[in-house]
Order: sequence, then C-alpha cells, then structure tokens
Amino acid sequence: MMKARFIVLYCIMEDEPKDLNIKGYLKLLEPDAQTLTDALLQIAQTSEVITILKVSAGDYSVVYVVSGKIEGLQCREAYEFLVQKENGLSKVAKEITSGSSEKSALSGALILAGIAVLSYAGYRYRMLSEINNLLLFIGVFFSVFGGIVRGYKKKRVRASAPRHRSE
Repeated sequence: MMKARFIVLYCIMEDEPKDLNIKGYLKLLEPDAQTLTDALLQIAQTSEVITILKVSAGDYSVVYVVSGKIEGLQCREAYEFLVQKENGLSKVAKEITSGSSEKSALSGALILAGIAVLSYAGYRYRMLSEINNLLLFIGVFFSVFGGIVRGYKKKRVRASAPRHRSE
C-alpha cells in the first residue's frame, strides 16, 4: 500500500455541475500543464484532498480545481491519484492535460502482444527461452521502479456509485 501525501480525485463530467455546493474553487479554461500544476499546488497548501472536475463544453474544456472531496458527483469517468511528493502533482497535471490514456492503453496492448510472441518463440526455441527470462525480470523491475519514480499511483474508481465497504 502506497502512503499518499495528497489524494487527487479526477472526475470527467458530461455537463456543468449545477446543483453542487462548491466553495473555494479555481475555474480554468482549457488549462495547460503548468497552469493546472499551479492551481493544484495552490489548493494543496490548504487541503490534502483535491478534486478536479473536467467538463467538456463543445470545442473547449473547463476545469474546476476544488479543495476537499465533493459528494454526489455524476462522473462519466473517475480516477484517483495517490500522490507522494509535490512534484507528483505536476506529473498528475501533465497526465490530465495530455489525455494520453488511450495511447497508454494501446502501447500496453502492443507490449503484451510482443511478450506473447516472444514467449511462444521461447517455447519453440531453447535460446530464446533464456532471453525471455531476462526480459520478464526487466519488465517486472521497470514496472515496480517506475511507480516509485513517478511519484503517484493512479487507479480508476467507480464513477457515480458510492464506495462499497470492501473498497
């Protein structure tokens, strides 16, 4: 279990939040990574839990950065980032502004397909079996080490349902 210094809740919404009682928020129009990082650092001075609401309004997006957790959100997608260090907040901001979740899923699928092909080839040829063992070790090492260096841990959470006791 990763000990988090900050918890960033990220909610992608269909339309503007109307009935929510939000106090003390920052509203950003189409923010870049540096602007969102500055907003996160500003809110992080007063709260360890930060909520980011991203609303797509036609050709542009509006981002609300809110101190604390907001109950009753109707999210299309929801993520939770467990951040260890302040520089992890800037990496979270870069991930949110880049929107690279589709690219990372595709690259992950391609890597898994490559591992499957190499595993089959290693099964067929003895020399490749030794290389597969080495590649497996390197892959496990980078996945563990990459999470530590990155400074945060991202997990997808259920969008609009309340948390279950087991979570």
